[in-house]
Amino acid sequence: MKRKLLAFVIVFAVAFAIVSVSSAALPGSGWWQGASFQNVGSGQATVVLTAYDSASPDTYTHQLTIDQGASVTVLPNDIPGLPSGFLGSIAASSDQQLAAQVNVTNRQAAGYGVAGGKAAAYYNGVNGDQTGTSWLFPLVKHNHFGKTTTFYLQNAGSAATTVDVEFVVGGSSYNYTTPSIDPGQMVAVEPGLAGVPAGNGNLGAMEATSSEPIAAVMLEHEHSASVAIVLQGSGGFINANLNSEVFCPLYKKNYFGRNSGMQVQNAHTAAQNVTVTFVAENGTEYTSTQNNVAPGASVLFYEPAGVPNGLFSARVEGSAGNVAVVVNESELPLVSARQTSTTYACQASTSATNTVSYPAYKQNWFTRSTGMQVQNVGSADANNVVMTFVDNNGGTYTTNALSIDAGAALNIVNAHTMSIWSGASLPDSTLSGVIITSDQPIMVVSNESSWLGTSPDNGPNSFDKSNAEGFNLN
Repeated sequence: MKRKLLAFVIVFAVAFAIVSVSSAALPGSGWWQGASFQNVGSGQATVVLTAYDSASPDTYTHQLTIDQGASVTVLPNDIPGLPSGFLGSIAASSDQQLAAQVNVTNRQAAGYGVAGGKAAAYYNGVNGDQTGTSWLFPLVKHNHFGKTTTFYLQNAGSAATTVDVEFVVGGSSYNYTTPSIDPGQMVAVEPGLAGVPAGNGNLGAMEATSSEPIAAVMLEHEHSASVAIVLQGSGGFINANLNSEVFCPLYKKNYFGRNSGMQVQNAHTAAQNVTVTFVAENGTEYTSTQNNVAPGASVLFYEPAGVPNGLFSARVEGSAGNVAVVVNESELPLVSARQTSTTYACQASTSATNTVSYPAYKQNWFTRSTGMQVQNVGSADANNVVMTFVDNNGGTYTTNALSIDAGAALNIVNAHTMSIWSGASLPDSTLSGVIITSDQPIMVVSNESSWLGTSPDNGPNSFDKSNAEGFNLN
């Protein structure tokens, strides 16, 4: 029976204790995480999880089954023997195709977390065929306005390896080589290990290369904090996923007090111009260009002057070759008690498909709810976009055929109250796996937030927001 490998990094699992790798620990205490696995195959899935300790040869295993289309969330105590303070990585093997998302947080929930913890971030698991020997990350910070990025690199190969890391910051290169990493294990790397200067203005890009395939994610966090209130997570880019045209489904300008910025890395071998086209909900387009971006360097985009407040999707184009893009979102002006910042990775046009899965759609699930932005990246209007939800109680709920103009995006918020359903609507207080099909290629980004009744809570008691990309399925 053919088994499909999905690798992902557990950064800090199990509440009440933290073990750090070098100086790359997240600030504060109470960090824990859960992983949601969605079965996107054709039958019931048998899944085996293997957790690898980053500091020893110890491993821990857990087996579970997942019905077709359904999702299962695994918490730290679900893995037998996993010790308090575990820091490591997981590989999941399955006889069906999987999609997985990991939620890292210090919130007090399910018996985990720390008092006052508000931070939360998502990142996607890396499918075995999406690992690579070279990874790009467009955004690096080293105490830039109080934020630092840490990168988690997992050996997805069959032999021990080191990873060469290059940070390009302020026009200078800073290099670091990791210790040897055994198969399945991970190492954490932050800019200070390579000698990147700390302070405002110290931001740039990163490339990691290895002789063995690796899986990689990043977390952007407060440089220091006794109890963290904000965390951002994102995947990176392997060469096979790069293109000169990239789509970003979700971009905000003063939308419910939220604002986005876009970091674009030139992944081409020569300098090139980069153009961003912002598409409003009514289809109006606005463009912004930065010229002569050096190879390996990254530049920051905001929307051009004259763009009205609102919700947008975006298209990014390199004039000569590949680009890699991430989008950051925060409440502006920044409020230290509730930054609620979030990050996601934009996707190359070649990654677009007519089917997308999303493992963890929350509808007022433990005070968290998910909004979803579905971008039509095809050349024609989409008139048959259908969303199917399978909730934690085994119920299946399907929308009517929905429409999205070419280049535009559909915003799904508080889905259970929307007039979109074919039959019964999605119940409140549920956690669902979602499959979205379309007659045009699409891309999807989610936005999870605290939710009070019918509107997001941006007040002082709100928890951090989280973005995650949908999984484009062939």
